[in-house]
Amino acid sequence: MDLIGKYVIVRCKDAGVHAGILKYYSGRECMLEEARRLWYWKPSNNGAFLNGVALYGLDPISKVGEPVTILLTEDCEIILCTQEAEASIRRAKVNVNGK
Repeated sequence: MDLIGKYVIVRCKDAGVHAGILKYYSGRECMLEEARRLWYWKPSNNGAFLNGVALYGLDPISKVGEPVTILLTEDCEIILCTQEAEASIRRAKVNVNGK
């Protein structure tokens, strides 16, 4: 499956969970553009796990960071997002100072 250019969720060993447009990947390394760190996430629509976020998007109580370009290492999984999930993640309110 070619995921380059698609909106994905990436779970990393030490860097947490990020969502964005996959620009590159090789082995356990990837680069995301318009990447948002999902530092507290809950799937909407009673979804479960990160698969639920990739399918249905984020519950409003989730906490995300501002979009950046990021090189991630020690990737554990890359999950393709639905259009519904991508829209939900993109419109999630940026949380500043944990608020």
